[in-house]
Amino acid sequence: MRLRTLLSFVALSLGLGAAASAQTSGPTDNAPVASSGSAAAPAPVYYPQYGGTFGIAVPAGRLGDDHSAGYAIGGLVEFAVPNQPYALRAEAAFQRFALKSGRTTGQDVNLFSIGPTIMYQLNNAPFLTGGIAIYNASGEGTRPGFNFGAGLHFPLADFGALAEARMHVMLAEGRPILTLPLSIGVKF
Repeated sequence: MRLRTLLSFVALSLGLGAAASAQTSGPTDNAPVASSGSAAAPAPVYYPQYGGTFGIAVPAGRLGDDHSAGYAIGGLVEFAVPNQPYALRAEAAFQRFALKSGRTTGQDVNLFSIGPTIMYQLNNAPFLTGGIAIYNASGEGTRPGFNFGAGLHFPLADFGALAEARMHVMLAEGRPILTLPLSIGVKF
């Protein structure tokens, strides 16, 4: 049942993302030409940016007591408004943490998250980010949570590179599950 709910949420997110990416804003190409004979400015078209991230994930709190650093893999779709400092991101991430050597009880932990994130561009490259998510961790079930962090974006020829540090907080029973993924990635 939980898997069906998660898959329904992913399908709904992809469907809404495709519908939102098909919309445009501003005047259309059929805008009337000014009487002076000059052409109207081209209409701004908003295209989503797709991307992926990969990096090291450091466990913190109670997860760090028994588990060593692992890896994080993520995918994103980002919708930005031209000439504005903010953007909305839809993200999915997977983090894996192995049991520390010498531990005889416990198991490796897989942490999956999906949710929206708001990004705020500071100057040219640095940005702040924060959002909410639904998390699923091995042995903990599905719980809500949030994340926040900062990063750098480097526009390149036909794509952009990014580096970011985030804190993920899964609101589990007792102490929350904390992770700190340090990631690099690309957006195109």
